[in-house]
Amino acid sequence: MENDRLNAPARNEPAFFIIGAQKAGTTWLWNMLDQHPGTSLPTPKELHYFGSAELYSKGDDWYLDYFKDLDPGKLTGEASTTYFYDRVPYWHNSSSQIEFDESLPTIPELISEKFPEARFIVVLRDPVRRAVSAYLHWMKKGSASPLLGLRKVATEMPKMRILEYGLYARYLNTWLKHIPSDRLRTIIFEDQIRKNRGQTLADIYNYLGLDPDFRPEQPDKRVHKSWGWTRIMFNYYAGRFSRSTVGLKTGRLLDRFDFMAGAAIKKEDIEFLRSVYLPERAELERISGRDLSCWDYGEGIL
Repeated sequence: MENDRLNAPARNEPAFFIIGAQKAGTTWLWNMLDQHPGTSLPTPKELHYFGSAELYSKGDDWYLDYFKDLDPGKLTGEASTTYFYDRVPYWHNSSSQIEFDESLPTIPELISEKFPEARFIVVLRDPVRRAVSAYLHWMKKGSASPLLGLRKVATEMPKMRILEYGLYARYLNTWLKHIPSDRLRTIIFEDQIRKNRGQTLADIYNYLGLDPDFRPEQPDKRVHKSWGWTRIMFNYYAGRFSRSTVGLKTGRLLDRFDFMAGAAIKKEDIEFLRSVYLPERAELERISGRDLSCWDYGEGIL
């Protein structure tokens, strides 16, 4: 199966999906696939069709419009980190809690029913460090007061899914109920992307039926540039003036002299995240068949 090219569908539609996890290197992987001469990929990377009740209500024709002008002789797919979940949530509900469209099946059921031959890739990163990265992402966007702290934001604003997207065992179990394990490839970020990118890319290309010998141009810098905590605070509390300057020289200067860095993540935040994720470790290793000793579950941050 590894070397078989995915069957060309009757119309342009995704043959593979990168389903997550958020803040785990999926943008890098997408860029590596986009460079391959055997692919023709849509813009944007994340369509979120199956991960949003509002978008799903637009219908299949709306979704497939993103693929209609792509090269029919090449492989296509998409990458939406909202898919590594169970139920289809509303993005714009008035509640502070996550609400679901209870009339719909789970996300893996929806996708596998429409695309029964599709293959899936999920990239998993140390869940504590992933949650910290997700929290800083939302703080950079100004989505909540930085003074609230990670634990309060994660527990009282669940629609950000800072905690939920790291519950890997739960969601892998959901996915594997609906698709065979040979159509879901699990990548460990620390071992396979950070340390062994070349071999990992060759394996993924091969898994998707692409030429595994192609060597893409790999970026020397991080795909997503993070902000320092001082810049995040300045952005949130200085208002519109701040937002017009933090992306320029002022913002870079604040990052260079990040005198508030120590206030970003507290010891109790890491201990809280460890209490959430460590109980899943043995189950995750069993389901994935992977040794996760490369994860310290944030111990190095303490």
